[in-house]
Amino acid sequence: MAGIVIALLCADTLFWWRTTDTIEAEIEARRVALETAGWTMTVEQSTRGGWPFGAWVTMTSPHLSHERSTRAPFDAGWSGTRLRVGGLWPDLIQAGFPVLLSGRHATRFIAPTLQLTILSQDLHLRFSADHETAFASPSTQIALTTGFLDQSIALTGVSGRLLTIPNALHDSTRLGLELSAQTLNSPALTSLKLSSRNAHLVAALTPSAQEDASSFFSPEGYDRLLLQTATFSIGSEPDASRLSFSGSLDLPAVTGHLTLNLLNWHNAAEQLLNTASARTTLSPDLQAILQHMLRAQPSSILKQAQPLVVDLPILNGHFPLSLETLLQNISTQKIDVSH
Repeated sequence: MAGIVIALLCADTLFWWRTTDTIEAEIEARRVALETAGWTMTVEQSTRGGWPFGAWVTMTSPHLSHERSTRAPFDAGWSGTRLRVGGLWPDLIQAGFPVLLSGRHATRFIAPTLQLTILSQDLHLRFSADHETAFASPSTQIALTTGFLDQSIALTGVSGRLLTIPNALHDSTRLGLELSAQTLNSPALTSLKLSSRNAHLVAALTPSAQEDASSFFSPEGYDRLLLQTATFSIGSEPDASRLSFSGSLDLPAVTGHLTLNLLNWHNAAEQLLNTASARTTLSPDLQAILQHMLRAQPSSILKQAQPLVVDLPILNGHFPLSLETLLQNISTQKIDVSH
């Protein structure tokens, strides 16, 4: 019996050495590739660990940065507390390769037309050979600023997939994202005393025919945003309002159309108008829109929780219709009774 245990420990040790050697070789290869692309990677310390239950390489205080250049006109940086590449033996047997970013991590991306900041906590990643990366984090904060948008959101219970194909053909997906979150909060929702749950996003960016693969991190390297769905519930009740968007926008003009679908929309509208503290935070125009929507539909239809569908044209990142036109569009929309 003792001989079997010793043999298993020797085999485990040999496998651990080979696995950690492979991990370190892969890290070095990725570092060289990043430096060739203009990135700088530094770590405070790198150690092996996991034996006898797994194999991994841990890097403390990792930092990744990119300075703006003519060929790549953006600044970017990422820094974290601890980065672990590898995992327990059961994790290594599964498809894909596990990476754990323990503690808090920050990502910053600055381009001529946008700024993006992402803060995450205990981010789990699993890389696969088909250009897909699965991710999960208990909490994430995102701040995005463009020429027409300045918004920040906080997510909990985050999970999803990221698809990256730098050399994708024109009109195919170059960057795709599927994201789910248990809760979603933003300053706008907080000011209205509303809570959002069960958020789900599926979107894709197609490459520009005029840009080469080196512009993967440049907004100018994409010509269309395809929004399959962006949806969330307002409130936790069974009959909570459910809001979703879908459509496409041409880039970089940010021009196209979105379809807005509201299920149980009257619940949120009534809540806003009946809550004094929330109502005073709404602009007079928005109050008029909500009051018009509630008056325009018979109460019997309101109680049936049928969805309301509205097409929204987008021009240069803005909604160009006047208040009067918007009210006319809403009042003439048909209630979809097929659901």
